[in-house]
Amino acid sequence: MSSERGVAAVEFALIFPLMLLLMFGIIEFGTMMYDQIMVTNAAREGARWGSVQSVSLAHPITSCSEVSSIQGGCPASCSGSGSGSDACTVASNYAANTLISYQGGSNNSPVVTVDFCPSNKCPNGAAIEVTVQYTFQGLGLGSLSAVQGSNNLSSTAVMYYE
Repeated sequence: MSSERGVAAVEFALIFPLMLLLMFGIIEFGTMMYDQIMVTNAAREGARWGSVQSVSLAHPITSCSEVSSIQGGCPASCSGSGSGSDACTVASNYAANTLISYQGGSNNSPVVTVDFCPSNKCPNGAAIEVTVQYTFQGLGLGSLSAVQGSNNLSSTAVMYYE
């Protein structure tokens, strides 16, 4: 019986690192899935904001020159958070306020691109297309990470003007 002393400690020492790796992998993968959902929601929020704003216009927007009351430039892009009320800023602020980042920094900001009357969509009616791109970086566990390197998360939402 004395030869079995410490067996539980040895077993724990062998299994504990694997349990930690599994736990951090679940956390990291879950966070990446959460961020993908937030990127999708940000694109949808920006497109929805842009489509609803056309209600105040006398006629639907059909070209980039007609979007000065909603957004300057076509396609327009922005990153990070800012102030103002346009589809790009709405989507950018939503993403910047909801995304989880383990390795922060200015290079980890969401990039939002807004295109009015995107190609092949204008013949059916005026539309706004909002694309949100975000680079997810994991916990930084290197080769032990469940999510290797940087993963580009992206979502595009297209909505017709109401």
